[in-house]
Order: sequence, then structure tokens, then C-alpha cells
Amino acid sequence: MLHVLAMSLRALGRICVALFALSTAFPIVAGVLNLSRPSRWMGIADVVVATLLFCSTAAAWVRGRNVVSDRHRLVAFRATQMVIAVIPALLAAYFLLGPRIDWSVLVIGLAWRAWLLLYTFPFLAASLAAADPPGAAPGPIAGHVRP
Repeated sequence: MLHVLAMSLRALGRICVALFALSTAFPIVAGVLNLSRPSRWMGIADVVVATLLFCSTAAAWVRGRNVVSDRHRLVAFRATQMVIAVIPALLAAYFLLGPRIDWSVLVIGLAWRAWLLLYTFPFLAASLAAADPPGAAPGPIAGHVRP
């Protein structure tokens, strides 16, 4: 955890976003596969990634809470509106796909991740907008150099 607190705020934000994407894949895959007996390794991997996600977002909250501005809150509000738009799509999927999806796994898995994402949006926006420290490597796109 100390290593996470020592990295740049921007790098921490990027890690959080990547972990959100990876962590969200677990309940989606488990819900769609709808196995009567899910694999043990997938459950363990889900818990490990979820723990890393929670710890990294907690670190982003701690480190980003003093740099959040109204601009970050506005970005978070707009992103929240996009996330909330998923709810009608899930309702439609429920009526169209019914028992082919394991809804208990999908809803529980997505619900707490959505809560964490919505709660930490302003801090993640501030983290991702933070400048990299001097001498940091260029952006994630090959050859892209930030001004």
C-alpha cells in the first residue's frame, strides 16, 4: 500500500481506471456464463482484483481529496450520467435474456463497483487531470508526448 501512496497521482488514477475495467469483467463473465459451479480460481482472482481496486481507489480518495475542484465535480457529474444510463440497458437485458444470465452474481458484482465508481469519480477526475512529475515517462499512447 505504501508503494501506491508514493506514485504520482496521475499514475494512481490510471491504475484505478484499469482495475475498474478488469474488476467489472468478473461479474459480467460470471453472470453471462451462468455456471452452476463457477471455477475456484475465478472467484479468488475476483476477490484479489476487487481488493486491489478498493485499496487503489481509497488511496486516490486520500491523495485526491484536497485537489478536487468544481471542474472535477462537473466531469464526475457528466460521467455519472453516463453510468446511470446503463440501468435501463440492464433492465432490458433482464427481460430479454431472463434466466440465461445469473442475475444474482451480475447485480451484486456491478452494484458495489458502480457505487465505488460513482463515489470516487471526482477524485479520479482530479487524479487523471494531475500533471505527471518532471521527468516522468510519456503518456500511454506510443510516441505521444504531453505538452
